Amino acid sequence: MDNAQKAIMIGVGLFVTILIIAAVMLIVNPAIELINKATGRIANISEALEQQLYAKYDSVTVTGSEVISAIQLYCTDQSMVLEVKATSAADYLEYGKIRGNGTLVLDKGLNYDSSNVQSKVSKLTDSTDTANYVPANARYMAELVKSTSGDVLMGIRFTRI
Repeated sequence: MDNAQKAIMIGVGLFVTILIIAAVMLIVNPAIELINKATGRIANISEALEQQLYAKYDSVTVTGSEVISAIQLYCTDQSMVLEVKATSAADYLEYGKIRGNGTLVLDKGLNYDSSNVQSKVSKLTDSTDTANYVPANARYMAELVKSTSGDVLMGIRFTRI
């Protein structure tokens, strides 16, 4: 009788364990689907917001204050090339964490070296530096730096008009 009682207890324990596992699976599977759907939606929303944000810099005229705002916003982004030609006599200065190649087509950002250094954002607002100062009401042409295929945004270039 003692062995039969132990067998019944083991069977009941096994049955309860299977019930608990089944209940957990019933809860976890829909939760995983829900998380995957939410992740997909967030990625889509993020992409849409990014495209909407960058569309305002695609071959449009912007003010100097918009240039300064964009540089301050994206200067810490590890994958953005930011180039500004503050005056017609100045050269393009690089403000991003990576630099461009001097064109609007770039497949991979270049690292800075001894002859190419990252400019400080404060140069844009330093009125004593007449070559690189960006007046708030000045007009600039904003252009997007894209990959060769055109589907990856690599950065923004601002040129004084």
